Amino acid sequence: MKKKDLIHYAGAAGIFLLVVFIMLYLAHNKIPTENKDIIVSIVGMIVGSLSVVIYAIIGRNPDEVRDLTVKIESQQKHIEQLVEQKDAYEAQMIQLQQEIIKAGSDAFRSILEK
Repeated sequence: MKKKDLIHYAGAAGIFLLVVFIMLYLAHNKIPTENKDIIVSIVGMIVGSLSVVIYAIIGRNPDEVRDLTVKIESQQKHIEQLVEQKDAYEAQMIQLQQEIIKAGSDAFRSILEK
């Protein structure tokens, strides 16, 4: 595992544990009414980031997925270009074969006519 991946994994696990501890704390302690809106919004933002954290924990990095998608699209375009070049080469080979056959048959006819 790369050092970068290990750091991402540790950070994601840390945030996940932070959310769990906040939930446990809030389950056992009462929030004063004057701070309730602030606490709810902070906890909401932290919980909202859990999808990214879970992706990091299970090994899916959205940037990595996007980079791989771009790479796949690039390779598909390259494959299409190679297929077009192959088809053009094949057409040239067929044309060359036809010319060789025609030249050979013309030469054979001229020999027979003599």
